[in-house]
This record gives sequence, C-alpha cells and structure tokens, in this order.
Amino acid sequence: MALASNAYSAEPAFPILADSLLPQPHSPTSPSGVLHPSADNNDWGLKRHWDEGIQSSQSTIFKCGTIIGFSRLRSRDKNNDDYIAQACQIPRHLLIKSLSENPASSEPRAFIIFPRGFEAFAPRTLLSVLQSSPTEPKLSREEAIKRLDTVQLLPVHNFPNAAQAIGQVSSSLKKLGRSRQQQADNTRNNQPVILIVVGLDTLAEGVIRASNPVRGTALLSATLRNLNRMSRAHAPYLSTILVNTNGIGPAAFESIHQQGPNRIKPQDEDTRPSWDDGIHSVFQKPGSSLLSSLLMKTLDQGIDTHILQSDIKTSQVAEVIKSRVGPGLGKWSVWTPST
Repeated sequence: MALASNAYSAEPAFPILADSLLPQPHSPTSPSGVLHPSADNNDWGLKRHWDEGIQSSQSTIFKCGTIIGFSRLRSRDKNNDDYIAQACQIPRHLLIKSLSENPASSEPRAFIIFPRGFEAFAPRTLLSVLQSSPTEPKLSREEAIKRLDTVQLLPVHNFPNAAQAIGQVSSSLKKLGRSRQQQADNTRNNQPVILIVVGLDTLAEGVIRASNPVRGTALLSATLRNLNRMSRAHAPYLSTILVNTNGIGPAAFESIHQQGPNRIKPQDEDTRPSWDDGIHSVFQKPGSSLLSSLLMKTLDQGIDTHILQSDIKTSQVAEVIKSRVGPGLGKWSVWTPST
C-alpha cells in the first residue's frame, strides 16, 4: 500500500527502442558471441554530441562530410541582434572546442563567411571566447592568437559576395587536400576543418527583394549544390555549418499542455495538409509548418542535419528536426550558453 500511495511520484521510464528487446543474432566478431545494442540507441540527448565536438565518426551528430544547419524559431518580439546571435552559440562552441583542443598549425582550421558587421564571429569575440574556454591548461593571449590565425574570416556584403567567398574556400580546400596527401602523418590529415556560412538565407532574401523569388531561389539552389559537392569531396575532414539568421516556423509554439484539458479539438487537426514537408518539432503546435516559405524549403533541401533552437519557457532547447544521415532525428537537449 505504501508503494501504491507513491505511484504518481515516480519518474517516467527511460525510453528504449523496441528492437533492443528482441533476441540478438550471434556474431563471430563479438567476444561473447552476442551483439549488444549500441548505447547511442538509448541516448536521446544532444549534450554528449556537442561536448565531443566535430568528429570523423559517423556515430555523432556533428560529423565531417555533412552539412549541418542551425535555425532559430521565429518570434515576433525577438528580432534584435542578440536573438539572431543565439543561433550562432552552438556553432561557435564547436569551433572554439576544435581550436582549443588542437595545437596551432600552419594549415587553415576554419573558414567563416558572414555578413559584414556580424559580431558573433568578430575577431575580438572569438579571442575572448577562446581565452575563456574550459579547456585545461588555459590558453594565453599569445597562444589563443596563434590558433585564431588558422581561422580565415570572409565578411561579405551580399549574396554574390558569399558565393564568391565559397569559391575561394573551395580553392583553399583543394590546396589543403593536395598538401595533406603529400604528408606522411595520417593523424594530422584527419584533423577537422570547419566551414561556417552565416546568413545565407538573409542574403538570398536580398536577391529576392531586388529581383524576384525565382531568381533568389535559383541562386540559392546553385550555391547549395556547390556546398554539397565541396562537402562530399572533402568528407574525411570537412564539416560544413549553415547558420540561418532568419527565424523559421510559426511566430510562437503552442504546447499541447498549454491548450487546456477542456479545449475542443477540431476534427481535422491531425490531418496533414498536402503541402506538409515532414519537418516538425515535438514542441510545436500540431498542424503548423516550420518551413513556411519556398526559400526556407530550398535551403533545407541542401542540409543533411537540421537543428532548431527555440525558447521553451525559460530554457533554450536544441532539437534535431531533420537527419538525412544517421539516427539523429528527434534528439534534443537544453542548451546552456557557455561560449
């Protein structure tokens, strides 16, 4: 009876995949003769992945050889620079982690293409964040500057400038690839190189305003194809990150728990419309679409893993809303800003 009285105070069971409950086939390569399900199957959090940083392993979300997109949930009352810069927090964390854990080198370690005047990736911002990185031992100012010397910043004014900058990065990566092929040290050949492109969606909107939606989406599609070819050509060590500075989705998420127990549910609420793109969030209002414009749908088509950052009550949540490679779809965690 004592246990029954405390039944509602128990925590929910940890989620497991159904196939992990089935008998596993024998494998001659396993020491015990049994294949154990991967621990990652039961890991529904993103924290481990961003703590590990950019990896060559295919078991992580932030892997080389893929294009990762970061977007913020659109909001009516948060259109300032601070809100836009929040979409850069996890990409900047991944960049700083890679720089702080790898010694200074003559090779480029990162390329950042961003709208001129964007402070989230300004040199003084990166220097400050790199010096405050939790990596031990702490980096001196001189050592931090040496590591920042491996980061090439390419500020741009408009979409043609961004496309030209991507071409410059492609040429640099070809030179880097030839140089690495001539090196005998294979461990250095696999050190990740990060390409971050900020605001490609906003720059494409500038083309649309100056011309028309067809031209804007056509230029965006061509640029995304170039990025995908470049990502595949340098897959062993290149990680490409797109940071979208425009919000996506509805102006606000309406949680199911916020709708009230007496709410009358329309008969057609669960009916998926014909234009549904299949990109959803577990936190969003049922029936709403995250990709409400042709521009964002075009951009999403060029992304392998799409991560949505949104404010749920007082917390920032990062959630995988699309995963073309690997079992990452649906993973999420509360993001605690540190870099």
